[in-house]
Amino acid sequence: MTSPSRPDSARSKVGAVFRVTSGNFLEQFDFFLFGFYATYIAAAFFPAANEFASLMMTFAVFGAGFLMRPLGAIILGAYIDDVGRRKGLIVTLSIMASGTLLIVLVPGYHTIGLWAPALVLLGRLLQGFSAGAELGGVSVYLSEMATQAARGSTPAGNRAANRSPSWSPPPWAMA
Repeated sequence: MTSPSRPDSARSKVGAVFRVTSGNFLEQFDFFLFGFYATYIAAAFFPAANEFASLMMTFAVFGAGFLMRPLGAIILGAYIDDVGRRKGLIVTLSIMASGTLLIVLVPGYHTIGLWAPALVLLGRLLQGFSAGAELGGVSVYLSEMATQAARGSTPAGNRAANRSPSWSPPPWAMA
């Protein structure tokens, strides 16, 4: 005999999975929007005599976010292990939102000068720091919520849905 609370439990799990994966998607979407709008960001925050130089400065700041990912994975990963997945994911989402909000609210170079690119860089560093722990935290959280039979497929499904780039060893190292 099943308990009457069983459908509510399944519904709450589905809701939790939806919230976690949609939060992860939005976080990665925010992170990569910077690359899509690089030409506009270059003109607003990194004006230079040469458009190519301006665009390269923008991509350097874009890449700086990726350099923060390992540091975020180490520091925030340990924090998430200490406080729990749910609280830790809320922190990573808050850090990502702070970085995104900072980038959105920074006035252009012509208004505040060198502070503009410095603040945009700070926002990207916050975003990268947060993104470093997000995927691992979400994958572990989903696998902890999964039934015993679905444990191996849940993180893999999240990874496939996320489509964010990750490091993988070169082919010759996998032999």
